[in-house]
Amino acid sequence: MLRGMVEAYLFTRDKNILEAALKTSEGALSAMQPNGFLPGRLDSAWRGVVPWSCLTGTQQIAICWFLLFMETGDVRLRDAGRLANSYVRKTVRLDGPLDTRGALKGSFPVSGWYCKFQYPNWATKFFVDSHRLESTVFSEEERDLHIPLYSRAACPAD
Repeated sequence: MLRGMVEAYLFTRDKNILEAALKTSEGALSAMQPNGFLPGRLDSAWRGVVPWSCLTGTQQIAICWFLLFMETGDVRLRDAGRLANSYVRKTVRLDGPLDTRGALKGSFPVSGWYCKFQYPNWATKFFVDSHRLESTVFSEEERDLHIPLYSRAACPAD
């Protein structure tokens, strides 16, 4: 829903749509934990109601935060997108069978409800899209100050 509002604003430049997108974005931002974990389901008060994250949804929200940052200059949105990307990066499978190496789970942990025990191809698509936007909104110097792309330090356990 948030992406639809962002795209509708980008198409129409209607400030009312931008305000609605920003309000929704703030709700999602309030649900994100300090390590970048965004619960896979939220209640009407933007509280997480499940212990797993929808990694595809996290990347889609990060894309929205980056796009909204580019429109508003609100660095909180830019930084939230980076934090969400950082969390998801730590879940990418770097070893194991070739069929899943480099793949992104639907949920984290993989037993979560969204694409349970699956590695959907669209998760990787949104991963790439979100990371390309991250690269766009941060200068080279700022990127160098951030953690390495695939830091295994403090990697969440599946």
